[in-house]
Amino acid sequence: MVNSHYKDVIKYFSKKAAKYDLVDEQLYWRLSDKLLEKIIQVKLIEPFLKKKELKVLDAGAGTGRWSLILYNFLKKSFKLHFDLVDITKEMLTEAERKIRKKGLTNTMEIHLGNIEDLSDYPNDYYNIAISFYNVLSFSENPERALKEVFRKLKKGGLYASIVANKYHSYFFSILNNRVNELADIKSGKTRYTSEMPFIHCFTPNEIRKLYQKNGFKKVEVIGFPNFVYPNIEDARIEGQSRQSKNLLENKKNFQKILATEFRECFNQDVVGRGNVLLIIGKK
Repeated sequence: MVNSHYKDVIKYFSKKAAKYDLVDEQLYWRLSDKLLEKIIQVKLIEPFLKKKELKVLDAGAGTGRWSLILYNFLKKSFKLHFDLVDITKEMLTEAERKIRKKGLTNTMEIHLGNIEDLSDYPNDYYNIAISFYNVLSFSENPERALKEVFRKLKKGGLYASIVANKYHSYFFSILNNRVNELADIKSGKTRYTSEMPFIHCFTPNEIRKLYQKNGFKKVEVIGFPNFVYPNIEDARIEGQSRQSKNLLENKKNFQKILATEFRECFNQDVVGRGNVLLIIGKK
């Protein structure tokens, strides 16, 4: 039975599912995605280049955007199998449509489920698990979710997740004159728009310790983007801020900023500046 927390999460994403991938048209998120692609090629793919086969768990897959992106990076070098799990059937409907269109139904399986209960999937099975763009933050109990994913990974497997950054949440709420939410952020809860439910936010050290507490080793936390931030208009699926458009529609600007962000993102001096936090831990 779905509890009240997850009813709110499902309601939020079910309304957005049909238009969720419009984020691809927003210049800020295009920059953020290109940066993430460069990071995961180094941190998530290179460690497995000697293998011939990879099994991937996308826990909180949404519309399948990141499974499909990861597939494109991996398809020439590995035999692949993906399991895509999400709690919102409308999001999975979009994922299934794209997977069918690309002829990948033998490679990618769709499952309705909750990251906090992965008992239907084999233990010690996956090489890579991902939970991108705030899946752990939207979960009711992030620690329980981490424990579940840890069990599913093979020894040496990697889990990459993205969570809300508490420090950036302070900045974003002040920027948008939502000072009344600062106390919520201090307690570890944030939201980017008034329409979304509150989600968990973490400092880099908090999320690193949570990974380590639940068995992960060699935990790395990467903030990104660190020098370009979204405005309130960029936090909505449709539309984008004039500032982001003016800055990033110039292709030379876009590439220079992307290169700078990538060069500096592994510097631990700036991790707390990130719009979001990417965490990669090894079993």
